[in-house]
Amino acid sequence: MCVWNEGNKKGLFIVIEGLDGTGKTTQAVALVERLKKNSLDAIYLKEPTNGPWGTKIRAIADKGRDGITPEEELGYFINDREEDSRLNIIPALASGKVVVMDRYIYSNAAYQGALGLSPDVIFEKNRAFPKPDVVFFLEIPPEEGLKRVNKRGGANEGFEKIEYLRRVHATFNGNAEGFKKMVRIDALQEEEKIAEAIWQKIAPLLPH
Repeated sequence: MCVWNEGNKKGLFIVIEGLDGTGKTTQAVALVERLKKNSLDAIYLKEPTNGPWGTKIRAIADKGRDGITPEEELGYFINDREEDSRLNIIPALASGKVVVMDRYIYSNAAYQGALGLSPDVIFEKNRAFPKPDVVFFLEIPPEEGLKRVNKRGGANEGFEKIEYLRRVHATFNGNAEGFKKMVRIDALQEEEKIAEAIWQKIAPLLPH
């Protein structure tokens, strides 16, 4: 497994988290565009990735969890993150880029934590990976998130059932130490207000 050395970091690492339907992908893409307009070298990354382990995770999302234990599923995410960190995140941060990540360890801890695993243990298993400079959590009731997902084309079988999403939401808002530093933003606001709230938080961190 790759081990991140904070001393090699020259760039900025931003993570946007939340349930599906919160608009996190919209905000992540918009943030990258705004950073580029401000002459900053920024890239958008997303987990799960399109690599071999990410493909396994997407299969769970599409078909459900039959035959896959929570521990095995967690292993898929960690393997996917190791590959993503080694090939994408670490080289980008070492070269001075601003990395904007759509989901990261925090989703892993919440979604697999909602299956009965300890979020604190999940954070511990991910301690070797790069640590974000700021993590945004776009807050929305699970019912509203699922309604938005269904409106745009339907929920997936593995991850988007209301009872499960309620547990995920509760885990994000639980007592695990890793969640306490997230910057929480009301995702029921207009997209422009959410984007501005994110920008105001990261602007002081950007190189001038």
